[in-house]
Amino acid sequence: MRLKYLKQSFLLPLLILLTSSCTFIIELDSPNNYEMVSVEAADGWIDTGIIVEAGDLLTIEYVSGEWSPWPGGFYDAIGSGGDPRCRCNVMDGVSHAALIGRIEENQPFLVGMEYQHRVGDVGRLYLGINDVDLYDNSGALEVEIVVVRD
Repeated sequence: MRLKYLKQSFLLPLLILLTSSCTFIIELDSPNNYEMVSVEAADGWIDTGIIVEAGDLLTIEYVSGEWSPWPGGFYDAIGSGGDPRCRCNVMDGVSHAALIGRIEENQPFLVGMEYQHRVGDVGRLYLGINDVDLYDNSGALEVEIVVVRD
């Protein structure tokens, strides 16, 4: 009788000790896709690895970092301002060095500090700097990307 009690009294604390040092990973069946991505200024278009579908709610948010389209000043996802019609821009009418995106080879769109829209295209999401002269760029931005699929 004493041995049975000893086994029971010993097993519970042992079980608690063993499971307290374990990490449990639970995967939820969710249609959401979440990524943190680093976008390097000198690398042109960055493949985020995220594939979107028409109707997805796409949210891209600047988190941190600075980059520069030339030696000198550093800027966040809004860019340097400057002439939005400069031949040095990938996307006309948008601040030089702003964060921009595109889906596959479709027209680019302004991301800036935050972008949230329903997607009309299907394909891979790319992010980059609004600059065609990448040879003198430096720095990187960290962005959070969330895709909600209905």
